[in-house]
Amino acid sequence: MVFDRLLLLPNEGDDYAARQKCGERAGAIGIGVNLILFAVKLAVGVACGAVAVVADALNNLSDAGTSLAMIFGFRIAGRPADAEHPFGHGRAEYLAGLFVAAVILLVGVELFRTSIEKIFAPEPLSIDRIGVLFLALSLLLKVGLASMYFKVGKRIQSAALEAAGTDSLTDCIATTGVLVSLGAYALAGINIDGWAGVFVSGFILYSGWEALRAAADPLMGTANDSALASDIRRIVMEEKGVLGVHDLVLHGYGAGRTFATLDIELPAEMPLIEAHNIADRVERRIQSALSISVTVHIDPVATDDPEADRLFVLASRLLTSIDTRLSLHDFHIVPYRDGRKISFEVSCPEDFEMSDRELRRAFLRRFLAKRPRDRAIMHVDHHFC
Repeated sequence: MVFDRLLLLPNEGDDYAARQKCGERAGAIGIGVNLILFAVKLAVGVACGAVAVVADALNNLSDAGTSLAMIFGFRIAGRPADAEHPFGHGRAEYLAGLFVAAVILLVGVELFRTSIEKIFAPEPLSIDRIGVLFLALSLLLKVGLASMYFKVGKRIQSAALEAAGTDSLTDCIATTGVLVSLGAYALAGINIDGWAGVFVSGFILYSGWEALRAAADPLMGTANDSALASDIRRIVMEEKGVLGVHDLVLHGYGAGRTFATLDIELPAEMPLIEAHNIADRVERRIQSALSISVTVHIDPVATDDPEADRLFVLASRLLTSIDTRLSLHDFHIVPYRDGRKISFEVSCPEDFEMSDRELRRAFLRRFLAKRPRDRAIMHVDHHFC
């Protein structure tokens, strides 16, 4: 497609340099489009004396600054890992997003203040039909820009570009509000310019808040991507000899820079060298299929002990009697006096209402009622899947 050739969209598997260039080109197009829109809307706003139009123009100027910040973000993010940043510079995109969000919020606050003043001290407007026509045409240009942002953002997995696409669509709504205010004045002599400015500034503030959230969440750390986690589990369970997988944790350092740690369950009687080879194959397969660097921990599971199987089934049933969402792993058994001692970890959902101490007590009451000679040690996981 002509659009793809213009942006040189990278194909699957292309390196970070191709992704960086693509992001920078998208940002450059955004700067050009938004500067054109700023100049046109500012001229129309000054000619009409409409604060809402000027507000919309300044919003486009802030969008140009957003695109410039994205370019710098992509450029820094494209730098290779070094001694001080062994995981690369991919999170620079998020830092650029924070800067952009701060600028958008400041613009929104200032425009809200100016619009409030216009509500209490309205001024007559001068409608310029050609200017209004340019405003209407700007909607089409902004829709096209939003489409480009979404397409490129999806292709290179850039939250910053996708957020810019959402911001562009929000701008379209804001411009529509401005056109409505001008139409109301031209047709009915009703001056709602100040209210339209409040409307526009409200959308600007909303866009700034969403941009702030989009940039801050990855820096603070988010829950595992459920689709990606499912793909990893599928690849692991396809490996012959693997009995289960748990404690999967994903760490993101920007697009294309994801690291994972996980535990795989293997038969306890399996030779160490064979278990090591399986872990190596799992790491290589995930790296090849998903471009994720993986560290695998081996968890031995007894498979030739019928009594251990019975205890495992019993412990699982007792847990699900407390809450069906509870599951156990890292299950081990050792002799204990005239019985046995089991130890295991429980995967516990974040919205689980019982405290860890209450959960342990509830389980131990049930367990000792069934196996009074045995003992149990439970560890609770809240942050793994």
